[in-house]
Amino acid sequence: MIVAAAPAYATRHANPYNALLADALAATGVEMREFALRDLLRARPDIVHLHWPELLFLSTHRPWQAEARIAAFTRLIRRARRRGTRLVWTVHNDGAHEERSTRRVRAALDRMLARDVDAVFSMSEAGDRAARARLGDEVPVFRTRHGDYQGAYPFRWDRDAARAELGLDPHARLVVAVGQVRPYKNLDRLAEVARRSADPELRLAIAGAPDGDATADSVERAAAGDPRIRLDLAHLDDARLATWLAAADLIALPYRRILNSGAALLALSAHRPVLVPALGAMPELAADLGPAWVRTYSGDLDTQTLEDAVGWATEPRPIPPELSAYSWSRIADDTIAGYRLTLARPPR
Repeated sequence: MIVAAAPAYATRHANPYNALLADALAATGVEMREFALRDLLRARPDIVHLHWPELLFLSTHRPWQAEARIAAFTRLIRRARRRGTRLVWTVHNDGAHEERSTRRVRAALDRMLARDVDAVFSMSEAGDRAARARLGDEVPVFRTRHGDYQGAYPFRWDRDAARAELGLDPHARLVVAVGQVRPYKNLDRLAEVARRSADPELRLAIAGAPDGDATADSVERAAAGDPRIRLDLAHLDDARLATWLAAADLIALPYRRILNSGAALLALSAHRPVLVPALGAMPELAADLGPAWVRTYSGDLDTQTLEDAVGWATEPRPIPPELSAYSWSRIADDTIAGYRLTLARPPR
C-alpha cells in the first residue's frame, strides 16, 4: 500500500505527530511518501491522507494563489480517484485555529472537502461530530487516537535538577504552559489569573515562541509586574522543552476552543498532570486517563480553579499514566484498517 501524506515527515521538527504516525505505518509495510501534486500525475498512491488542509491550501497571503492550489488539487485528485486512489482526512481541529485567507477561498476549500473526501479519521466522539457537521453524514468516519510522545523527546524525571537548570525555586508550586504561543491557547488569561492569586508559593512559566508581536505583547502585558511569572518567549529546542516539562507540577492548557490536544498528550507522556477546559475531546481524555492525570473545568479559567488545580497536581499519584491505548503501533493498525475499508468502497 502506498500512502502520500500531507504532511508525512515535513513537520517532524515542529510537531513529531505526523512523523511518528508515518514511521508506525511504515513499520507495517506501508510505503510512506510526502504528498506532492506531481504524485497524482506520475505515480498513483493508493491513499492521499490530508491532516491540516488549511495549512496545505491556505498558507499564502494571495487569495488567487490559494484558489489555484485548490483548483489544481481538485482536478488531479478527481482523476486519481477515478483510477482507484482514495482521499482521507484526519480531523484534528474543529475549524482552523486562526482564520486564513478570504471567506470565498475558505468556502471553496470546504466544498472540495465535502465533495471529494472518501473517509475521515477522527480521534474522539467530539471529532466524529465535528467531521459530520462539516462533511455530512454520508462520509465514513473511522476512529483512531492521538498518539503519545514517549520516545520522541528527551524527557527527564528529576524535577529539582530541571528547576536548578532553569533557576527556579525548588519548593515553589509551578504551573507551566509550553509550546507555540498562539491566541487560541488563551495564555494571556492564564497570566492574568495567576497574577490575581494571593498564593506566595505559586509560580507560572509560559515557554514557547509567539506567533507574532501582537501575541507576545498581549502575554507580556498580562504578566507585567509579577515576579512570580516567568516568560521564556522563544523557540524551545527539544531539550529545553523537556526541561520545562520536568520542572512543572502542573501543565495548564486553558484553550479558548479546542477539539484535540497534542500538548496534553505531550504533558502526559512526560508524566505531568494537565488542566484543560471541558471542551472538545478533553472530557473524553479525562475519562480515559482518570482523575489523577487530567482535570477539567467549565467556563472561563479563574484564580480559584487554578489554585485548586495546583493543589490537586501536587498530591501523590501513580506513575506513570496508563498510555498503552495511545501507542503508535495500535494507532497504525487502526489507521490501516480504515484505509483498507476505504479502498474497498467506490469513490463517493
